[in-house]
Amino acid sequence: MRVGITGQAGFVGTHLYNTLALHKEIERIPFDDSYFNNEVQLKIFVKSCDVIVHLAALNRHPDPQVIYDTNLSLAKQLILAMEAENVAPYIFFSSSTQEELDNLYGKSKKEGRELFENWAKKCGASFTGMIVPNVYGPFSKPYYNTFIATFAHQLINGENPSIHIDANVKLIYIDSLCKFIIERIQISNS
Repeated sequence: MRVGITGQAGFVGTHLYNTLALHKEIERIPFDDSYFNNEVQLKIFVKSCDVIVHLAALNRHPDPQVIYDTNLSLAKQLILAMEAENVAPYIFFSSSTQEELDNLYGKSKKEGRELFENWAKKCGASFTGMIVPNVYGPFSKPYYNTFIATFAHQLINGENPSIHIDANVKLIYIDSLCKFIIERIQISNS
């Protein structure tokens, strides 16, 4: 089973890529973000994969419209590459609980998930759309990946963490998310 991960260099992508190395039945297909700027490389990538875990996304930018446009563009590029190569790998799409909120990041994730879902129905591919809560774990970056990393960083450095919005937050540990994805990959291969 050949598995590729867009966003492989990110927090979740790095953990998933490294965890997949523990499974001898899985061949990891390397991905580089530059493939989105190189149609030939992107086509080679999609053609090489039995499974694609699409994690690549822009989640921070001063202009929310850039986030929205970029995330939809990444999804569309992947779909166009798969259609051009006439391949239908199993797609895992990582969305976010931000789908529930009124912001362009959440809207881009929801619409991206729907694009892949419609593509999968059209071509008979397997698809799993994951609406992932706040992911935490080792090597997450303070002030970037999760508030847990930020709080830990602040406490370790003698700072006082502050709560900006007092709300319940759904969480998932990085290893639990990787386990979920890998179990589904293994089930699809049996």
